[in-house]
Amino acid sequence: MSICTFLGKYILYLFNLLCLISSVGILSIAFIINHKLYKWSNFISTELITTPQILLAIGIGLLIISIIGLCGVLRDIGWLLTLFSILLTIVLIGELILSGFVYFNGGEIKGYALNQMNNTISSYNKTGYEASTQTWNLIQSDIECCGIYGPKDWEPVTHSNKLPTSCCYAIPLDGFCTDIESYKDGCFKKFESILEENSEIIIWTAIGFALIQLFAVFLACCRKCSLHKEYETV
Repeated sequence: MSICTFLGKYILYLFNLLCLISSVGILSIAFIINHKLYKWSNFISTELITTPQILLAIGIGLLIISIIGLCGVLRDIGWLLTLFSILLTIVLIGELILSGFVYFNGGEIKGYALNQMNNTISSYNKTGYEASTQTWNLIQSDIECCGIYGPKDWEPVTHSNKLPTSCCYAIPLDGFCTDIESYKDGCFKKFESILEENSEIIIWTAIGFALIQLFAVFLACCRKCSLHKEYETV
């Protein structure tokens, strides 16, 4: 085995380890994003809700593929390296499609969320709309926001200056939440910030891992060709 062949083999081994680490990173990010988006489930489209699940599937797939690649490199099995290259290319394409979907559908996702907020705020605390009420309370208390654009959005709903208790960081002794004790930021503004933050994570994660995987595919193909020449020589 020449020095170049030897180095190529172990560089491929290193990149397989990086792919393995990448898969763990993708799985971690999928769990984090899923946790963040869960509380918004009543306000966002099912396409966005399934994004962490797709990312989770990509992470599991990449984990399995990395193991296949490691076996192919360590045992010098040509067909495993070929399988590794094909499967990794499919995952790479999936990551790029996912990042493209998140990038190009940001405006549509925001519009859908705003529409859902407008449709559900008027049914707050009404019988039969317990899920919407619970979602509003969870979001307002968790991310410290009030109403769609601010506390005044609740005036047409409560027909008074009283706000849902989840709008306030501190409840007065009389038990009523008012504008004085309320969070000033609207929930839609907070949603936009969370969406942009998570979109950037998904897009740059996909691009970064895709570059690692692309180089791993190139190395696997080179190693496969090298093994083929070694077999011909023997």
